Amino acid sequence: MNSKLAVVATALAALALTGCGGQNDNGAAAPASTTPASPTATPTPGPGDTPPPDTAGTPTPPAKPLPKAADGTNYKACADSRCEVTVRTGTRLPVKRSTLGFTSTLKIDRVSDGTVAYSAKGGCCSLSTSAQGPGKSYILNSLKVTTVSVTGKTAILSLKPA
Repeated sequence: MNSKLAVVATALAALALTGCGGQNDNGAAAPASTTPASPTATPTPGPGDTPPPDTAGTPTPPAKPLPKAADGTNYKACADSRCEVTVRTGTRLPVKRSTLGFTSTLKIDRVSDGTVAYSAKGGCCSLSTSAQGPGKSYILNSLKVTTVSVTGKTAILSLKPA
């Protein structure tokens, strides 16, 4: 009985020493892992070793730059209801009253979280959006407003008659 116990103990010891390797993509045995059992162990740097970069306090890389709008911030270009402009929260775009039907101003209510919200209000009516992302369009009466892109607190809108 002791000899069976010794054989089992020897087999277990052999398995523990060789590790448990899996198989790689071609079916061959993969090498056993040499990762230390304690994930909190920190190796001591030797002479000539370069310490890892200190990332604490590193600022987030800047957002991807906004592409150029065809009309930039020339909001008067929107007076014919055809323009591509860069806008921010609070921007007011002049448009043809006949395009919106009840007012000649499109107001940018909010540019944030990758979306744009805008509205048009007149004596009788109001129309608005709440969160339009890039590539999306909305038609306010006869004015089609497309969000071209949004970066931070700035967006590019394209306006044209619908």
